[in-house]
Amino acid sequence: MAPMPEDTQPKFLRNFYLACFFLDFVFAYAIYNVFFSIRGLSILKISLLLGWWAFAVLVFEIPTGALADRWSRRNMLVLAPLIKAGCFVTWFFARGDFVLYGLGFLLWGLSEAFASGTTQALLYDHLKLAGKTGDYEKVLGRKTSFSHLALALSLVSGGFIASRSLDWAILLSTVPLFFSAFFAAGIREAPKAQANGRTRYMEFIRVAWREVRSNRVLPYLFACFGVIFITFGTLDEFDQLYYQLVRLPLYAFGIAGFAWSMLNAAGAQAAYKFKDRPWVFFAFPLLSALCLFAVALYPSIPVIAVLWLAYFLAAPLQVLVEGRIQRHIRSESRATITSFNSFFLNLSAVILIPILGLIGRIAGLRTIYLSVGLILLLFSAWVFRVRNKPAVKAANIAGDPGDGR
Repeated sequence: MAPMPEDTQPKFLRNFYLACFFLDFVFAYAIYNVFFSIRGLSILKISLLLGWWAFAVLVFEIPTGALADRWSRRNMLVLAPLIKAGCFVTWFFARGDFVLYGLGFLLWGLSEAFASGTTQALLYDHLKLAGKTGDYEKVLGRKTSFSHLALALSLVSGGFIASRSLDWAILLSTVPLFFSAFFAAGIREAPKAQANGRTRYMEFIRVAWREVRSNRVLPYLFACFGVIFITFGTLDEFDQLYYQLVRLPLYAFGIAGFAWSMLNAAGAQAAYKFKDRPWVFFAFPLLSALCLFAVALYPSIPVIAVLWLAYFLAAPLQVLVEGRIQRHIRSESRATITSFNSFFLNLSAVILIPILGLIGRIAGLRTIYLSVGLILLLFSAWVFRVRNKPAVKAANIAGDPGDGR
């Protein structure tokens, strides 16, 4: 394949960053659980809706990954925000109807699956065609930081809009999503490794599964990404309860969410600086574990900053592991393999969240943070122990194994 013209690089990145930014700029993020409660739904029904959303993502994850490999990744990113907008339009007209709220979550789950795997594969193939795979962590970190910035701004502005009207906070959430679709449509998609159009849809799934089973590096990277993503991706579900435990004033919850998002953005932005330092994969989880132990043992408002530090340390790891996963995919089923990883992540999260909730109910909220800290401590010890195994050494190659470096 001929290299992509140099003058297309800035345009691709601009459209890519803006599409991802507006996909996560959703006013409803600040209030949707409260919205359901005010509309008459019980805690049980709200929990069922959240579980239904996670189930929808699981069901659609791998099929949409294969569709991205077979069809067009750019078109998938155009459709993802439009489908997500359908969720909020449905909620706006639901007026307390549990089934319509469920339909909205089904659309949201489908949208998540459309973007998951597709985004990373589109970016990596573009950089590969441009001969710049060494920049993947830097670009992905910047994309992730933009997504966290969008979340931070949407939490603040969404709360403000909701204070005037909950319904408008829901309906206006569609506006940034149309911007996301607009910028995604401006992305120039790089040709895939397979471009003859003869590979059948199901073959992408079979090829992806064979590679996941035969590639010794990918299971290790999936495990690393899983522990890091799942522990912190589930832990933040309990952070507002921790704020309540330490008696943080209610008005400061939005400020805390903004600070959390900005620190995650800063951590993701700095990830590429650690690309050639394998020691971060056991050092940062160890430091995060110590932070969580302090959070559990010394609950107070100042210790919230220590909790944020734990998230800050985890943010670069997610970018770095994701970069290594992309580098070690050898087949044309790039989006499908990435979706396999997301499938296992979501399945594990669906299992872990109720377990942590049960632990919290039996032994108290602080025990949740102790438990996650213990998981990270054991993970850090495991990574340190296996660091010299061939598959782990191969996984720690910062360059693309296929680019001759």
